[in-house]
Amino acid sequence: MSELNKRIITALVLVALVWVWYFRLPSPWFETVLVLIGWGATCELILMMKLRGSMIYMVSSLPLWIAFLESPQVTWLLLAAIFWFGLFVMTSREHEASFGSFFAFIWLFSWIYLFALAVASTHGSEMGQGLVIGACLAVWASDIAAYFVGRAIGRRKLCPAISPGKSIEGLAGGVLFAVPVAVVCWLAWGVLPFGLALMLAIITVFSGALGDLSESAVKRLVGVKDSGRWLPGHGGILDRIDAIIMAVPVAWLLWGVMV
Repeated sequence: MSELNKRIITALVLVALVWVWYFRLPSPWFETVLVLIGWGATCELILMMKLRGSMIYMVSSLPLWIAFLESPQVTWLLLAAIFWFGLFVMTSREHEASFGSFFAFIWLFSWIYLFALAVASTHGSEMGQGLVIGACLAVWASDIAAYFVGRAIGRRKLCPAISPGKSIEGLAGGVLFAVPVAVVCWLAWGVLPFGLALMLAIITVFSGALGDLSESAVKRLVGVKDSGRWLPGHGGILDRIDAIIMAVPVAWLLWGVMV
């Protein structure tokens, strides 16, 4: 089976599972699955970063996500960052500590947590659901369009040192295709009027691209190709959600300012 076919089949299965989870699971099962996704992505990130004392990081991250399940708030993120910084300093040997790797870990983990916070905070209202669905559809539409446009006419590399496969033409094609998707979705859900929806869609799509590049930069920093092997054709959890963990929180925060 070709790599493209694997990607398509895995994507279709994921879409079906996510649809059931997001639209059919009642509370508290919805939040429980969200926490499992967040903790799984966190553990995957910890293993990928190869931080000294990885098991301590993974075990200590579980109470954080349990606390999130009880009361989703930014406070837990700040406490975790402080605790992990102390752990990093204590477990790193002299001349061995890589602050770049640690802060790359905190950077990506923060977006994972903010993504979960955005999803949990918006799920209770139809407009909130529309916001998240529109942001995710835009990111996925951009990913698909950028792939095919980049293969067809991509000439100029976007960030060759980080992700040599991405092109400026692919990014442009992704933006042109994805922005209308988000705008139509948000108008249909009554999330925002046209002008604000257009503005937010552009920012959201670029945020998704930045999230994708952020994970690519971290993987290049630690010398791995994929964040995991859970999803055939897609790598790990982070490889599948790298763009939306930044796009959804950005859309959520800006939406809160706009409405």
